[in-house]
Amino acid sequence: MPGWNLKNGELNNVRVSEDEYWSLFNFVFSDACMKRNTYKFGLIKSIMDNLFNCVFEDRSATYELSYEDIFEKFTINYWNLVLRYHLKQMRRDGRTEISKIESILMQAAEENDLLESLDYEALPLDDKKKIVKQVSVSCRRNVIGALYADMDGKLYGFDLKSDSIVLSPYAYDFMLKYKSELEKLNYYAWAKFMEKINSDDVLVRVLDKLELATPKRDNLSIYREILYKEFEECNCFYCGKKLEHIGRGIHVDHFIPWSYVKDDKLWNFVLSCPRCNEKKNNKIPTEIYLDMILKRNEIIRNNMDVVVEMDFRNYDSEQLKRLWKYAQLSGLKQFSTVRP
Repeated sequence: MPGWNLKNGELNNVRVSEDEYWSLFNFVFSDACMKRNTYKFGLIKSIMDNLFNCVFEDRSATYELSYEDIFEKFTINYWNLVLRYHLKQMRRDGRTEISKIESILMQAAEENDLLESLDYEALPLDDKKKIVKQVSVSCRRNVIGALYADMDGKLYGFDLKSDSIVLSPYAYDFMLKYKSELEKLNYYAWAKFMEKINSDDVLVRVLDKLELATPKRDNLSIYREILYKEFEECNCFYCGKKLEHIGRGIHVDHFIPWSYVKDDKLWNFVLSCPRCNEKKNNKIPTEIYLDMILKRNEIIRNNMDVVVEMDFRNYDSEQLKRLWKYAQLSGLKQFSTVRP
C-alpha cells in the first residue's frame, strides 16, 4: 500500500543517529521524493512550528502533537501563500491545477468576503475552526501517511482515528537542535518546487514569503497588560530600569527570538525598555537571564488566568533550557546588559 493511503503507522522508536535523520530529511527535500504538491514541505514546517506544543508522555517516552495544532499552523501558512501571495502549490496533472487545500481556502475567502484583506485573523472563530477541520480531514487522508513512509516511520507514528501523531524523542530533539537549518532547507526545496509551477511575477522574494507565511503577532498588548498589571513586572527585565508608561514605553520582547520559535507564548515574553529591546534585537540573553525567566515562569504558571493556562499548557522548563542552548547553536549571538 502506498504511504499516502495508510490509515495508521507504528512509530519506529529506535535510536536514530543524526546522520540518518539528515539523510531522511534530505531525501524528502530532494527531487527523488515523489511530490504532486507542496504538502510535505507544509507538514514539516507545521510540525517544526509546533515543537513547543508537543506533550511528553512518560509511559511511552514519546511526544504527542495534536492534529488540531498541526493543521491550524498548516492552514495559516497556506492561507498567506495561496491567498495573499497567489503562489500555486500543485503540479499540473492533466486533471486539475488547484490542490484540495487551495480550493478549501479560496472557497472560504469568497464566503467571508475577504478577497480584499485576505487576513486569516479577521475570520470569526467558528469559521477558523471550520476551515482547519476541512484542511485537517484532507491532509490526514493524503499527507500524514506519505511523509510517515518517506521517513521510514522514524519521525512519527500515527493513527488517523486518534487525535494526534506520536513523535520519536530522538526525532524531536533532532528537530529542536537543528530547527533553523531544517527550516532553511525546507524553504529552499519548497521554493524550488514552486518555481516550476508558478509564473515569474509571483515568485519575487519567494523565500521571504515562505518565512513570513507564519505571521508574527502584531498586537501583544494583552501580554503587556498581564505581565505589567497582574504580575507587577514594572521594571525592564534586562537592565532593571523602572517601566513607567504603559504603551510605547514598554516593549514586549520574545526572550528566545521569534525568528527561532515562530510562536507567541507568555512563557517566552518579558517586558523591556525600548533601549534594551532594540539592543537585544535577534539575540539570545545570557545565562543569568535564563535563570531569571525560569524562576519567573514558575510563579506565573500557577496563576488561574485563562491566557496563562492556555499559553502554559505544554510549558516545560527543561525544554526552555534546550531552546536557549540550541538557538545559540543555530547562530544567534548572546545579549547582555548590566543591571543596577
